Amino acid sequence: MFYKKKFLNCLKKHFILKNKKIYVAVSSGLDSMVMLDLLLKSCNNPIGVIHCNFNLRGDDSDKDEFFIQEFCLKNNLNFKSKNFNTSSIRRKTKFSIQMIARKLRYDWFKFLLNNSYCDYIALGHHLDDSIETFFINIIRGTGIKGLIGINNFKKNIIRPLFLFSKKEIRSYAKENNIHWREDISNNDFKYLRNKIRFFLKPILNYKFYNGFKKSIKYLSDEYICSSHHMDYISNYIRIEKKKCPFLVKIDLKKLIRLYPLSTYLFKIFYKYGFKNPKNLKNILNSKSGKKILSDKRQNYFSFSRKKFFFIKKNILFT
Repeated sequence: MFYKKKFLNCLKKHFILKNKKIYVAVSSGLDSMVMLDLLLKSCNNPIGVIHCNFNLRGDDSDKDEFFIQEFCLKNNLNFKSKNFNTSSIRRKTKFSIQMIARKLRYDWFKFLLNNSYCDYIALGHHLDDSIETFFINIIRGTGIKGLIGINNFKKNIIRPLFLFSKKEIRSYAKENNIHWREDISNNDFKYLRNKIRFFLKPILNYKFYNGFKKSIKYLSDEYICSSHHMDYISNYIRIEKKKCPFLVKIDLKKLIRLYPLSTYLFKIFYKYGFKNPKNLKNILNSKSGKKILSDKRQNYFSFSRKKFFFIKKNILFT
């Protein structure tokens, strides 16, 4: 009863509308199988199951998919799976397997949501995942958003276990006879997350978990306030909207008055692919006509007559 009550409390925080369909992303692991069980027992919304097969673990990848498919057949649940040739894509890019798999997964989720297959997608991220992400981001360097851990602000992506610890999830699985499959890659210490999971987290006690939950709440509130402030600032420095949707004109005089400038430059322009405020500051002191490309070369800034700062969007330079 305790777990169900806590789970329903998590669902309420997502403001899920009645009769809207939820697709549950299930990997066959402990977390997603517990989440699926709790949703089936606690939620009246129509539920389906989706699975990503990244074909990275040979037969085990197919066995995971078959395990979930069998569960859905027994429980009369709609099941959709998507196969990805992840290794082939990895060979063509410079990105890590984890980054590629994440992009493939979320691109598919976006497709399902945008094409009305479902109204929400439920993911099995929990409190321990957020703690691990917090430490990963701390090690790599981060701002407030990274300190929050796992982003829980997307309205159509829900995480019903986000207040549950791994210990609570294991306890629920044992009490309710939940079956799942173990992913052997979770024991591979070449991944930073696994090092944190096995060497750092065991020394954290329940006081840390309680304090972390409070800190996440405070940081989330700070992030929301900061986001609203940045929306105001973006409108404050914008001069006018042109008919061309790819051009935004910025008031340079207002822009350079902002303090700390580097932080504002990053906050305002990172969504356009500009993540290095030093480059942005340099162009402010450059000659008219100077241009810089975004990290993915999809957008560029052009400085004109020392009066305006331009953002050109969706223009590709080669």
